[in-house]
Amino acid sequence: MCKSIPIGTELICPVCGNTFINTSRSRPREYCSDNCKNLNKFLSAFERCLLKVDFKGSCSNKFKGEIMRRANLIRCVPKKIN
Repeated sequence: MCKSIPIGTELICPVCGNTFINTSRSRPREYCSDNCKNLNKFLSAFERCLLKVDFKGSCSNKFKGEIMRRANLIRCVPKKIN
């Protein structure tokens, strides 16, 4: 059973750390936005796939390097501060 969280309670997004207000009488949102929800879904799936890979093989360092190279291609857009 889910513990009830009062409406108006400030919650913290586990993905980005932003705070948001609970507006639900039933189950509260877990993430501040659909973007954070989708990002968490993607990261969980990626982690499950990585756990299936044997990094002890002869190509493990090359594979790890390729993962890091691709991670560096991700462009992060800074938030606008009003």
